Amino acid sequence: MDKQEYKELAAMSANGDMKSFSRLYETIYREMYYAAYYSLANDGDAVRVITETVREGFGNIGRLHTEQSFRLYMMKTLCTKIRSCFRDYTEDGTVISYDAFRLHPNADGVDIKQEFNRLSDTERLVASLYVGGRFRCEEIAQFTGLSSANVKRKLDRALASLELDQ
Repeated sequence: MDKQEYKELAAMSANGDMKSFSRLYETIYREMYYAAYYSLANDGDAVRVITETVREGFGNIGRLHTEQSFRLYMMKTLCTKIRSCFRDYTEDGTVISYDAFRLHPNADGVDIKQEFNRLSDTERLVASLYVGGRFRCEEIAQFTGLSSANVKRKLDRALASLELDQ
């Protein structure tokens, strides 16, 4: 999407055009879902935080002047909501575990969601953004509010634990 097309879509979205906002959302929905799904306890929580993020994004689209600012705003908002879920899990004692009815092991017999669940909350969030969303460490730092060095440390620890190649 070029800058002109983004500006047109953002302007129409700011005037309440859901189809225009949907076109903008199409540029980032997969990354958002991967981040939420692999970070949170269940699919329901992932859908809830994405829905809340999209609602906020639609309400604030008029202030987002570039595609990069849209992407940054949406991912920052999503990460904030994911971290809020982490706090809720801690308070109510929720144990992160995979949903056996929705997940199936890959060809090697490894269930990636189950493996992600062994990570700490922040490691899981960073790894899901990196592996699922294919974001660079610098972008993840912007989304999460962590320093780039801290993101790299948590990512290295997570990938070593998951035994994934970088």
